[in-house]
Amino acid sequence: MNKHRRRRPWVIGASVAAAAVLGAAALSTAQADESSSTPSSSGPALSADKGVPATVDASTDLASQGTAGKSDSIYFTSRVKSHGHNFGILVHTVNAAEHDQRIMSVSVTDTTTGWYKDYQVPVAKDDYTWSTEGLNIKMPGLTWTGDAKNMSVQASTPWGELDLKLKADSPVMNYAGTGEFDALGERQYEFAIPSMRTTGSLKVEGKTYKVSGDSWLDRQWGELPLSGSNHWTWMNLDLSNGDKLAIWDFVGTDKENSWATVQHPDGSYELVAVKPLAEDASHEWTSSSGNTYPTQWRVQIPSLKADLKVKVTGPKDQEMGSDRLVRYEGTANASGTYQGKKVTSENYVEMVGNWSK
Repeated sequence: MNKHRRRRPWVIGASVAAAAVLGAAALSTAQADESSSTPSSSGPALSADKGVPATVDASTDLASQGTAGKSDSIYFTSRVKSHGHNFGILVHTVNAAEHDQRIMSVSVTDTTTGWYKDYQVPVAKDDYTWSTEGLNIKMPGLTWTGDAKNMSVQASTPWGELDLKLKADSPVMNYAGTGEFDALGERQYEFAIPSMRTTGSLKVEGKTYKVSGDSWLDRQWGELPLSGSNHWTWMNLDLSNGDKLAIWDFVGTDKENSWATVQHPDGSYELVAVKPLAEDASHEWTSSSGNTYPTQWRVQIPSLKADLKVKVTGPKDQEMGSDRLVRYEGTANASGTYQGKKVTSENYVEMVGNWSK
C-alpha cells in the first residue's frame, strides 16, 4: 500500500466495535442466565442464534427482499477438486432495485494451472425472477433453487457451464451476531452458511469435470457504501481446525472498521476485532480498469492469538465487472498460527474500490 496509508493510525470504528462488544456481551449474558442451556464440558456451547436475538432468518430470508432490500445479493464461493485440478468457483446475482439494475456473475479459477475466466452481464427486468417466498431465482444463464439445507444451481456462460448441488454441512452464521451491522453509515443484513458440501459438474472450454468440495454461501442486502473513496475487503477463512471466519474491513475517508465473526465447530461463535487489514496489505496489482488492489495480507486477531498470511492464488487478474459493480473476487490461501497452533485455509478475497487512494 502507499506510504501514507501505512502510517495512518487506524482505529476500530465505534459503531461496529460497539456492536461486536454488545453482541458478545449479550451472548455471554444469555449463556449465564439460561442455566438449563449453560454449556458443560460434555455438551456443545450455546449457539449464538439462541443467545442473541437475530434480525435475519435463513429459513425465510433466502427469498428476495424486494425494493426494501435496496441491493439484494446472494452468492457462493466454492473450492472443489477434480482429477488433479483445484478449482475456485463464484456464482453471484444482485438485484439493485433502487438503481434498476440486475446482474449475473460467474467466475472460475483453476489454481493448479493458473487458468481464469469471468462473466458478468446485466439482466433485463422482464428476464429476472427472484421469488419473495423462497429461493427461486431464474434468468437467462442462471437457475438457482432450494432452501437453507439443499440447493441446486445451473449456470451457463460463453466459455463454460456448471451444474452443482449444495448441501448444508454447518450451522448458519449471522454476521455480527444478529445479522445486522453498520458499513460506513449504511445498514447491512447478512448471514452465511459457511460450509455446504458441493458436488456436480463443471464444463470449461469443452472439457467436463466431475467436481466435489465445499462452498461458502453468503446472503446480504442493504445499500452498499459505494460513494467517494470508500472501499472494503471481505475474506471467508475456512480454517483447518474447523473454525470459520468472516472478516470485514471497511475503509472510509476518516475511519476503518475491521472485525470478524467466528464460528466454531460446535456451532457457537464470537465477534472479534481484527487489526486493520490496510496496514499490512502488500504486493499491489493494477487492473485495466485503473483500480489497484493488494494481493497479500497479514491478518492479526489478538484475542484469538491469530497471525495469518493470506495470499491470492491463481492469476492476479481476477477483477470482474463493469460500471457500478467492479470488484476483485480472487481465490486465496491462508496459513499461520491460530490459538497457538498452525492452521491453513482455502478461501476467497473480495475487494471493492480503488486501494491506491
